[in-house]
Amino acid sequence: MNGLARLAFSVVAFFCSAAPAFGSSPEDILAFAERAFAEGVALRDDSEIAKPAFARAAVHYDELWERGYHTPDLVLNRSRAHRLAGDLPRGIAAIHDGLAVARFSRPLQVELDDARARVLYPIEGELTTQGRPRQVRTVGTRMSPADAWVVSGFVWLLACAGVVRFAMTRNALWLVFVAFWVIALGSLGALWLQDARQRERDESLPLLIVTADVTLRKGNATEYPARIEPALPKGAEVRGLSRRGGWVQVQLPGGMIGWIPEAAIIPCGP
Repeated sequence: MNGLARLAFSVVAFFCSAAPAFGSSPEDILAFAERAFAEGVALRDDSEIAKPAFARAAVHYDELWERGYHTPDLVLNRSRAHRLAGDLPRGIAAIHDGLAVARFSRPLQVELDDARARVLYPIEGELTTQGRPRQVRTVGTRMSPADAWVVSGFVWLLACAGVVRFAMTRNALWLVFVAFWVIALGSLGALWLQDARQRERDESLPLLIVTADVTLRKGNATEYPARIEPALPKGAEVRGLSRRGGWVQVQLPGGMIGWIPEAAIIPCGP
């Protein structure tokens, strides 16, 4: 299939697959998304022709997400469709949306690491130090609340069993056994509480994704000098502090604060 034929096929497929999605059932929307994604894969030899197909798939996956289908598998498909469509920022935003409801999901964490690696920070320098986010591994990112309850219950049963054995044998070693598991249970609770407090602090400021290379400035106008050079790359993650006159004051992961146009960011997460 030559380039012109591929383009014509892509245009026809756009109108055939995009229009029926509105008002359709979730099953139909998922079918549209999978069909568009498969079309993009079939056209992968020419990425520019394949991108519109992946973009249509992303639109359908977005609609499923907005309808409340918040599953890790949908998040992965949604993010990959955006990225293959050439929209890395929305791909990163989609992963953060998923981690907001399933932050313990290892596949989503791996996907986020891969997407972040594609953000074009300089190899070294202040921008890289200030702008590149750091993936923090905590107890809350390694197990779900249900898993934590199961582990806690199991540890508590071990401690209770140790108490029973001590009452039966009067062997002091069983007290050591009980103390070990009580300390383990307390440590798990302390780590979970610390993680919850850290998450509360992080989520107190909205997470924003930069959609195009943009200069971080010292004030809310282009007349202000740059806070840091070079420009923030698309896909950079920042925290919003305030808004004024079409500009957003943001904080980089490294702590630096500056202003970028409101049109250059999209929100994500909770």
